Amino acid sequence: MNPLQDLKDIHPPSAIESWPPAYGWWLLGIFSIVVVGLLIMWILRVRNKSLAKRQALKSLQQIDASNPDCVSQLNQLLKRVAMTYFPNQNVRELYGSQWVEFIINTLPKNKTKDFSESFESMQQMLYRAQTSENTAYPHYYKLVETWIKFALPPRRRVIQQMEQKNA
Repeated sequence: MNPLQDLKDIHPPSAIESWPPAYGWWLLGIFSIVVVGLLIMWILRVRNKSLAKRQALKSLQQIDASNPDCVSQLNQLLKRVAMTYFPNQNVRELYGSQWVEFIINTLPKNKTKDFSESFESMQQMLYRAQTSENTAYPHYYKLVETWIKFALPPRRRVIQQMEQKNA
């Protein structure tokens, strides 16, 4: 009598299935989807915030230096974009020294060094007789471009400071 005679054949274990995954993988997948969704929302918000800035830079490039009214167009562009980003500041009503002060206060401190005097001369140019040739236009163009690039979109600190001044 053979004691091994009653043994049955060896059965390999059943294969481990890859589906459904363990709970940890479900949590990792959900977390990844949430992170990607939040990242997309943040990117869209940043793009929407800077939309007016991008449009202003395109409009700035379209201003013709040979136009005798070019300095006025630069100032109008600044007003339009400032009204977009500072709706609570009554930008439309600002002119002269108030307008210059507003523009300078919204710039970062490291950019205001030479900006003040140049911008004041630009404002004075608005009230002079226009000539067909404006030699200072490239400088004024750079001023406006600098303000649009570095002051927009405004930081929360700048908005809070402007609200405190108007309160």
